[in-house]
Parts: sequence; structure tokens; C-alpha cells
Amino acid sequence: MAKRYIDQFMWGYQDIFRSALDTEVGSVFKAIGFHGNPRTTLVGFQVSGQHAFKICIEQGETRYKPSDLENVQRLADQKYAANSDSNSFHSDPRMNESFHASLKNRMRAEALEETLSTLSGEEERVFFAGNAIRVGDYAVHIVISVDRQAVAAVPRISTVKRDRFRIHPSLFHAVTSKTLGLAARSLHFPDAGASLQVLDASPGEIVRSATESMIHALLYCAGYWFGSDTHLLMNSLSALPYEGREGAGRLVLAKSDNPAINVIVSLSRPIAAQNMLAVRKILEASGPTADVLFDGENVYGLGTIKSTYDATTESVFVVTFASRGVWELSHAGVALLAVRDGIPSLPTYVLDETYFIDLVERLFPQKETDLLLAAARAAGDHRHGAMLVISADAAGEAQRLSPQCWSVRPAPLTPELITQLTDMDGAVLLDPRGQCHAIGVILDGEARGEGDPARGSRMNNAVRYLGSDSPPAIVVVYSADGGIDILPHMPSRVSKEDVEQAVTNFLDQATRRPPDFESAYRAWDVVKSLVFYLSQAQCDSLNQARNELEEWRMENNGMQVGESQLKPNAAMNDTYWF
Repeated sequence: MAKRYIDQFMWGYQDIFRSALDTEVGSVFKAIGFHGNPRTTLVGFQVSGQHAFKICIEQGETRYKPSDLENVQRLADQKYAANSDSNSFHSDPRMNESFHASLKNRMRAEALEETLSTLSGEEERVFFAGNAIRVGDYAVHIVISVDRQAVAAVPRISTVKRDRFRIHPSLFHAVTSKTLGLAARSLHFPDAGASLQVLDASPGEIVRSATESMIHALLYCAGYWFGSDTHLLMNSLSALPYEGREGAGRLVLAKSDNPAINVIVSLSRPIAAQNMLAVRKILEASGPTADVLFDGENVYGLGTIKSTYDATTESVFVVTFASRGVWELSHAGVALLAVRDGIPSLPTYVLDETYFIDLVERLFPQKETDLLLAAARAAGDHRHGAMLVISADAAGEAQRLSPQCWSVRPAPLTPELITQLTDMDGAVLLDPRGQCHAIGVILDGEARGEGDPARGSRMNNAVRYLGSDSPPAIVVVYSADGGIDILPHMPSRVSKEDVEQAVTNFLDQATRRPPDFESAYRAWDVVKSLVFYLSQAQCDSLNQARNELEEWRMENNGMQVGESQLKPNAAMNDTYWF
């Protein structure tokens, strides 16, 4: 069996620690619905002893060299000198020393983030570095990096600091911070990584704790300092029935003296958050003309958010209770957090406009894309679920389905009218130019073993309709619980060159001897994500290279990783290329 050898040595289990952390970080991000190709790296700065490397990097696949980071400490010193807190003084010597040591540590973490992001080939990555922990002769920073585009797509606020208090602008940032903190804590233990575990907490536990930190920070933005249990209150309110009815309504989080709040009904005796039954009862009074007003500690009345609210202040937040166990936290109409049955995640109840436009472009030669997109958005303002159907032969389908719908004289509809019409049972039927041909449409079609029994009738009716001999069509389904489906589900169009590059990259990694297994398996994951687009020849080459890689591992390491063989998809054709 091959021997393990660590070139840039900090401690004996550093490679196992990083590899285990890499896996755990992926699981935590997956739990909130974030997919950004996360990678972990350990960077150690020598603080004592004599070693060959003053900077050590544990990274699995080789991307960075110690010389890439030789200016980090100099940049950190500059950041510390420029930071206003560097002038702070504490009368207690130990507290003063601890404060400034922590500030210098944070400045080096920020300098490390900044330096890594400027390296060649890393422009499309975002780096998050935790404060260093002393391990042996090195101060070790844990770094998590993710795809920049994935982070940009995460809904967030702009505030990251208020009154020296750190604000988590999104659930992703809160989870990343919590993960870095737990990973850093594990470095305090002897032989960190020897147990093959790092975080010592399940993904669910980490996400719930991060959610608590995030909401606490947002309440601080709203003017309340002590909001650590607020997420538990929201979970309880959403699950607590009132006279047999499930929780529904809106709770506005804002101080009573916030100039953006119009208090219509002011309670002479505010309701404490601990009085959950009373809070649940008054939630029944919320509606189109007034919401329940909550300052983080008490419900103080009913009112509204003024239209003049300056969203840049980020001081007013809204909790919307959609159904039993389902609630959402938002700011200025942008959902920041979605919770279902106590499980937090990034909001997924957002229309995938990129995919919708892609389907329109592929299915309809002549279309008015902007009008169709506006209609799809308007249907999303429903009260209890909605459906929009865009058919290449809307006129013919309106006549065919007329016994179970109202066909209308073709005409464009305003977004407001589309919202109003989708509140009625049945779909609104449009043609590719945005003209309405029917309302109250009930879709037909034969059951062919497709669909999902866990989903409602709207979704399954749409699946049956598209699975029959209907003209080319797009169906947008808004479920009452907030889910959104755009049918048909078709693989996105991709660049042929990107697929060929992914294949070439894996073949290159798989044929290296000795192989870099981490790089090879990462390249394999990319290939598997593109399996729909692979030809028979590409599948054969990839399968052979993977088999040879595992044979080498068995001969030299006494183990191998099993993997199913790649097969071409019969549905693949040239329409899936850009």
C-alpha cells in the first residue's frame, strides 16, 4: 500500500481533516439548496519553530503555491493599521491584548480572502476565511470558496455591519460563518481529523443554528437587540391552528417609532411574544389592509408599511405565513429565507425566468417573450395557486377544451387582469404572442405513469396534458404551498465546447500516474452532471478511463471506488446545443 506523504506539513491529519470538511461543507450547503461547487483549503502561517515552509497550504488538488500568499501578512498589517478599531484601548491588559490579537487575526483572514480572489483562474470564485487557530507551529485559517455566480443568485440584504455588530446578509452567509466557526473549534482538539469528522453536528443542526443567528442579526437591523428565539416563535405560529384554521397572514418586524410604519390600530397593552396563543389569535386580524406589527419583543398593533419606506435603510422585515408549517422572511418584497416544517432553506419559490425564456425561445418560432414573461410573473401573484398555459395552437386548444372552459375573443391582458383571472379555478390560456384565448381551462390528458402522487391536481393535470398529443406548450404551475413548476422539464441548452472540455479534463486527470484522485473525482462529478449530452464514443472513453483509474487504485492502494457506467441518452439531439 502506498505511503502517505505530506509535503507542506502542519500536523499529521491535515489532509484527512480537509477532505472530511470538504464533504461535510457540501452536505451543509446542499441542505439549504445552495449549489456552488464548494471547496475547502487550509492555510497555515508559521508562528514558531524552524520549518521548510513559512506558509503551508493543504488543498487536495494543487491550485495555489505558498509564494502566491507571501504578501498576505503585509496586507493584513495594512488593514489593521487602517482599521479604526486598532486605536481602541482596554484598561485591562489581558482584554486589550486579546482584542487586538483577534482584530489582527481577522484582518489576516480578510487579506487572505482578498489575495486568493485575485489569483489567476480564481476570478469566478468567492472566498470566506475563518480566523486562525494555533495548531503546532502554525496559525491555521480554514477557507471555503464557492462559485461567484451562485453567491450572486442568493437573495440578500446589503448591510453587513451595524454599530460594530456583524450582520449576516443571507442564509448562505450565516451558514458559511457557522460552518467556519465549528470547523475552527475542532482544530483545538488533538489530532484534528483523526475521527474522520470535523463539524460534529448534522447539516440540519448547523442550518437551524445559522438561521437563529441570521434572524437575530436582522432584528438588530430593525432596532431590536435580543431576537435569538424569534425563529422558534415563527415556527410555532405557523404550526399552531386557531379554531381549526392553519396559520396565515403577515407579521411586520419593525420598531413602533420607525417612520416607515403606519400604525392603524395601537394596542394599549402590547402582547408579549411569549404569549403565543394571543399572538396567533391576533394574526387572524391581518389582511389586505393591515398587518400585525411586531418589534421583536411585543406585538404592538396593526398597520402597514408606508409606500415611502426607504429600502436602503433595511430596517423593516416581513414574515409571511403561507400555510401550516410554512413561512417566509422577506425584505422589500425579496424573500430571504423559506421555512417548511421547521426546516430552513434558501427561497426556492421564485420563477426561474432564465429557464422560462429558454423554453419560449426553443418551442415557439414566433413569440413575444416579454409579454409572456410578464404574464408568468403576474400569475405568481395568486391567492391560492394558479396555472398559466402557453400553447402554439391556443385557438385550436380553446375550442377543443371549450366544454370545460370559457373561450374568449383573442386579446392581450394586463398583468393585473391575469392575476385576477388566475384566482379562479382553471388555467389562463395564451398564445405565443401573449393573446388570451380561454380562461378557467381544465387540462385533459391520459395518465401514462408520469406525475407525482405527492403533488396536487394542477401539477399532475399539466403533466398528463403535456404527455398527450398536445401542440407544443409551456405550463407554469403555482402551487398553493408556494412551489413553482415550469413544464415541460427539459435539459437546458449547453455549449458543445463546454461538454468536450469536461470530457477532456477528466481523461487528462484519470490518465496521470500517480493520479490526483481528488481532482479526478471532481472532474468526474462534472462529467456526470453533463451525462445527458454525452455521445456513445464519449461514454466509452470515459468509462474505460474510470475503470483503469480504479484498477490502478486497487493495485497500489488496496481499495477502489465503485461507479456505474455512463450511458448516452436517446433523447439527446442537436436542439440541446447553443
